[in-house]
Amino acid sequence: MAKYEIMVLQIAQDDMKSIVAHIHLDNPDAAVRMVAKIQDSIARLADHPLMGPIPHDKKIAAQGYRMIVVEPYLVFYVVVSDERTIEIHRVIHGRRQYSAVLSTP
Repeated sequence: MAKYEIMVLQIAQDDMKSIVAHIHLDNPDAAVRMVAKIQDSIARLADHPLMGPIPHDKKIAAQGYRMIVVEPYLVFYVVVSDERTIEIHRVIHGRRQYSAVLSTP
């Protein structure tokens, strides 16, 4: 099976920059390790686009989101099958109220 292309939306890139900046304040090495862990998990989606479950929140699920857990963060993405693309939409802390971040009015 051909790989899917991974496209990280700007807001998800900004999320990762914020994560790194926050962790870097206390532990620069941990910040580097965390971003590498997130990037490695995202890269696996190219071969396994459906590996992340559909979130339980019905509004978010209806928008086509799937998610992977990179403890303590959640990576929300959408599979665009006809384009063989995975769009990474957000990378947020698992304790954050993600339904408010992802829901459209």
